[in-house]
Amino acid sequence: MSSPEITPSPTLVRRASLAGFFGTAVEAYDFMVFTFLIAYLSPQFFPSDDPATGILSSLAVLGTGFLARPIGGIVFGRIGDRYGRRFTLILTISGMGGATILMGLLPTHSTVGILAPALLVLTRLLQGFFAGGEQMGSATFVTEHASAKNYGILSAMTPVGFAFGAAVAPLVVAVTTSLSSEDVMSSWGWRVPLLMSLPLMLYVLYLRTRLEESPEFKGLADKHKVQAAPLRSVITRYPVTLLRVIAISTSVLAIGYVVPAYMPLFLQQEVGMTPGATAWLATAGSAFAIAISFGAGFLIDRSGRRVTLVLALGILLVAMFPIMYFIKATDGLLVVTALGHMLLVGMAGAAAVPVYATLTSAFPAAVRYTGAAIGFGLGSAFGGGFGPYLAAKFTEMTGNAYASSGVVAAAALLGIIVIVTMPNSNTSAAPEAALLTGETESLDTNSSEHSPASPKTA
Repeated sequence: MSSPEITPSPTLVRRASLAGFFGTAVEAYDFMVFTFLIAYLSPQFFPSDDPATGILSSLAVLGTGFLARPIGGIVFGRIGDRYGRRFTLILTISGMGGATILMGLLPTHSTVGILAPALLVLTRLLQGFFAGGEQMGSATFVTEHASAKNYGILSAMTPVGFAFGAAVAPLVVAVTTSLSSEDVMSSWGWRVPLLMSLPLMLYVLYLRTRLEESPEFKGLADKHKVQAAPLRSVITRYPVTLLRVIAISTSVLAIGYVVPAYMPLFLQQEVGMTPGATAWLATAGSAFAIAISFGAGFLIDRSGRRVTLVLALGILLVAMFPIMYFIKATDGLLVVTALGHMLLVGMAGAAAVPVYATLTSAFPAAVRYTGAAIGFGLGSAFGGGFGPYLAAKFTEMTGNAYASSGVVAAAALLGIIVIVTMPNSNTSAAPEAALLTGETESLDTNSSEHSPASPKTA
């Protein structure tokens, strides 16, 4: 959060917010569009007599992207804390978009055999690597333009951007399927949504090249307080903070990916909906999540992070199973399915807002990018990486169509336990200190860890 002496102008705040919003939207689009193409990708890259095997294989590939996120968090967190947020975010969006475009150009199993799934995994790993520095970098950049009065609403810009991208991804898939046949989609049409990443990436690059560095990083650079070893500082000075960040990220990201990634499969397999129909439902759900997430941002500025997160997770804890039950019991009745899906996606989006606000308040500015990116990246690997796969695996093992609701309930309970036991976690904004542990030890500005980097070098 920017301090009073370096409070940015409204114009800079608006530019930072838009760049963060659209950057995260592109990241979400790139990462989520794969999910809505699984039905077409599975037979192309994992041909099998058993469709369930191909689906599980594709979900495993979905998970590999999350495994690379912690590595990306370490690499780009260090770059962001040493050379600036703006420069790093230009790198991450370029890499993320490039990996998605490569995925859209991959040869299939019928062309190159076993090399096809290997290349698919590689591009997914690249997506995860660059995504590991994108979301928390964007959140850090935007909230470092905030004041105590608008910290919550600006914290909402990144998850709202993610919800927007998550809405655009199935929308593009739905439009593509509507304009083509199933045969065309299975043959080459699945490439179109992936290649759409190119114009989106170019637009965000245009926005980000017009930005100035964040006020807080400028202040650190001007005072020669930029950390030379931010990872070491995070691990040695804020280990408890890091563990709590990982735990709460695991909780919300498990929900945030099980709901949009597994629910379309539930609707297709248990209710008989087509991939195109589930894509339209996902678009409506993500659009609803945008409105609910902005509401969560306003609630944070008035009631605090703890109240906002417990409310959202509590609804998910009790609502997932009955919603799935009534959808199946009514054979996918449109009103029941649409409203139920919108509520789940909306609450998953709302839960992300207080978590983003917490993560960007957890560490001092000198190590903020690194601490938040690593914690969020590991939470992504544990929650997002294994969540959708576990939901599908438990369903297959138990034969219970509602088994995935147990994964969401367990994740929601974990998040509630972590947030209610955090000291000072009910405030809307935080000073430049390690909020989650109450640590107020400042970084030694006279130590050799600080290098005289300047944002101009970025």
